[in-house]
Amino acid sequence: MKFSEYFEIQPTADDWFDPVLFTDTRLFVDPFRIFVDASPGWSQAHSRLISFFNMVLKLIARSGGNPASAHWRKAERLLMFPEPPEFCLGYSDGLPMGAGSAEILRDRMMAAADAAIRLGVTSIEHFEELTLFEAQIGADRISDIVCNVLKDSFIDYTQEVAARYSIPVKLVGIRHTSWSERFERWDDATVELPQNPYTGKGVLLTPQRFLRQLPTVDPNEFWTWAWTNENEAIRGDFNYEIASNVDAKEIARFARMNPHLGHRYVKYLESNPKNPYDFRSDPAGEVGWYTAGASITKATPLAFVPQEPAEFSQFIETIIDAFVQNVENQDGWLLLWHESTPRNERIVQALFRSVVIHYCRANGIDLSGEPNAGRGPVDFKFSQGWHRRALVEVKLTSNSKYWGGLQKQTVQYLKSEEVRAAFYLSVNLADNDYLENRRSKVLEVAERVSREADKEIRVKFVDARRKPSASKL
Repeated sequence: MKFSEYFEIQPTADDWFDPVLFTDTRLFVDPFRIFVDASPGWSQAHSRLISFFNMVLKLIARSGGNPASAHWRKAERLLMFPEPPEFCLGYSDGLPMGAGSAEILRDRMMAAADAAIRLGVTSIEHFEELTLFEAQIGADRISDIVCNVLKDSFIDYTQEVAARYSIPVKLVGIRHTSWSERFERWDDATVELPQNPYTGKGVLLTPQRFLRQLPTVDPNEFWTWAWTNENEAIRGDFNYEIASNVDAKEIARFARMNPHLGHRYVKYLESNPKNPYDFRSDPAGEVGWYTAGASITKATPLAFVPQEPAEFSQFIETIIDAFVQNVENQDGWLLLWHESTPRNERIVQALFRSVVIHYCRANGIDLSGEPNAGRGPVDFKFSQGWHRRALVEVKLTSNSKYWGGLQKQTVQYLKSEEVRAAFYLSVNLADNDYLENRRSKVLEVAERVSREADKEIRVKFVDARRKPSASKL
């Protein structure tokens, strides 16, 4: 359910992102988008972000690099950035509660900040300069940092939106509500916010103009920029002939060896700001899948609802058939393509989930997306008590793990969950994947695996190839 749907409001021309409340959207807050923003309430936000990191750099400098120092330990506490579930952003595919990697991020940021101090860097203008010094600080981690350090600004923004739309609020506890430069510490607080019905936590809204798929400062792009502008120096230092030979660790080592280049790179980006995510065309399918699924459900009513436990699998098959019918015959396939490029498997799974969740809600059926089924995640588990359960695995035929998913993974999920029936949803996006001999082989393998495991695996094919328009048929 989306934020606007749950609170029964119709967003106007406002800029705030309308999140899905039961999962994270794979978009991230980009600090450079905040840097170029001059609107009231945000014009000083980036300066506060940089003040925070310059405070940390001073602490590390005073520590002399000694991990036992009180200054070092205080810097460590400041660089603890828990994943903030209130934003419903990031990489989680289940409830937006984060992956618990705050300690890993803290250690990487401490290493980056310590490296900066050793290089003579005592202040910065963009904290992303530090992320260039340490490999594997990705888009989600940068976003988590911004959302923590500027959380009080997002709280004010959300409260303004809530007041404007008369959205009910509740008192909820928030970690890292603000930080104190005077006392060099984090403060937690209880504040009034709209409440997420799935997590019980508050909801924090984000301006759409701050969101991107990737942060502006990207290590690979930094390397390309440096290769273009400092070609001879790189060749001399690294003895590389082409830029594509480097990996993340080498890029981080290069950035530490050449901090002046990192500074020049971010200054270049100041004059060449990148655009936010295009919500209108939604090229990656990150935001339109939920609304599209609701439309499919409305356009394809079910002709069958279960009355007995033995009919449960038949009901799940009916749901799947409704999805297949819409994709193949009601232009649902358009949702699985962006122009002439097919969407990835995750978007196909998201669209399927957005369709079936409406049917499940109407019939009191619990749907778990990617629950941990013993030895790994299964895409979907449907349940209505212990005796009414079924699994669904969604796979693109182009997936390199397609056959392993059919012959091994699905069987293991059935055994781990003690479930009798599973459906293997085979989604075809290319002509070669839909040949009759391939379909026959898939059915034969499913029948053999079912017999050997004493389980029931039913294959359902989805023809999601691009279709000619009706006028050309």
